[in-house]
Amino acid sequence: MANRYDEIPNYYFTKLLMYHELTDRQIKYVGFEIEKAALENKRKVYIDLITFNPSQKRKLEQVLKSKDYQFAEGSDCSITINL
Repeated sequence: MANRYDEIPNYYFTKLLMYHELTDRQIKYVGFEIEKAALENKRKVYIDLITFNPSQKRKLEQVLKSKDYQFAEGSDCSITINL
């Protein structure tokens, strides 16, 4: 019977993963903002990072750089990328 409950992840393990990785909601938000700017023929995309912790911000920057996005501006609360 104990084996059945082993599938439930440990709270601390879950928090550790969430702290370092982007959440599905954050990924959808960034994707939506980029698509919206492209459809509106904007040259820059403003992404609000107020809900991102420092590790998630670094991860987002790594992902965007790996996809060849160029950063126009950045601060602790937002980043702007060129399209």
